[in-house]
Amino acid sequence: MDLNLSGKKALIVGGSRGIGKAIARQLALEGVDCTICSRNESSLKAAAEELSQETKRNIYPIVANTTDPDSILNLVEKSAAEMGSIDILINSGARVGGHEPEDFNSIKDELILKDFEEKYMGYFRCIRAVAPYMINNNWGRIINISGLAARIGGNYFSSGPRNASVVHMTKSASIELGKHGITVNAVYPGIVETETFKNQITNEEAKRQAAALNSLGRLITPEEIAYVVTFLASPLSASITGDVVSVTGGIGNTVYY
Repeated sequence: MDLNLSGKKALIVGGSRGIGKAIARQLALEGVDCTICSRNESSLKAAAEELSQETKRNIYPIVANTTDPDSILNLVEKSAAEMGSIDILINSGARVGGHEPEDFNSIKDELILKDFEEKYMGYFRCIRAVAPYMINNNWGRIINISGLAARIGGNYFSSGPRNASVVHMTKSASIELGKHGITVNAVYPGIVETETFKNQITNEEAKRQAAALNSLGRLITPEEIAYVVTFLASPLSASITGDVVSVTGGIGNTVYY
């Protein structure tokens, strides 16, 4: 299937590793020039070089901090200048949940505030900064990486609310921007075998237990998230907007990403 993406320009926020990097790779393989960003300059440049050599596309690395409004504006302006415009925005730059205490008695106020500043405000600021370029082109695709905690109650007093807020923002932005030919969608990843997961879950039995929590009995790969996101970023997804796609392997109701 030809996704009609060749020649498009994408900004992937948080694209130096994990899900964001996999998305950048898949978009580039479809003929998209990409800007990727992170706070770490050395790993960012290494990822850009790797992706560029692999895909033969232009991959621009720009250091940015999504908790800083000025840094976001600088990122978007530089990205548009380097690529000529921005057709696609992937919001994927946020803390991976599940690795800090979030239960009722242990969670710290600072974590909640940081999470909302980084994920909700970071995503929203990126959307607002990119929107004028898409409106000018009368076309655009925005995909927000949310998290399954949005749908699951329990002791996730920061991950749940921040991801639920991303879903609301996705729906609201789709209503605001739809008349300009811009779609806005979100993706719920399952338990994904990223570099972070591999570094933090080193016990083989723990990995097997995590894999057994979904219907497929295995971990989801970053590439499988990227395939879905790449379709949502394409012209072929024109009728999908304001929606959330779960890519979880059929995960149950007792665990979250």
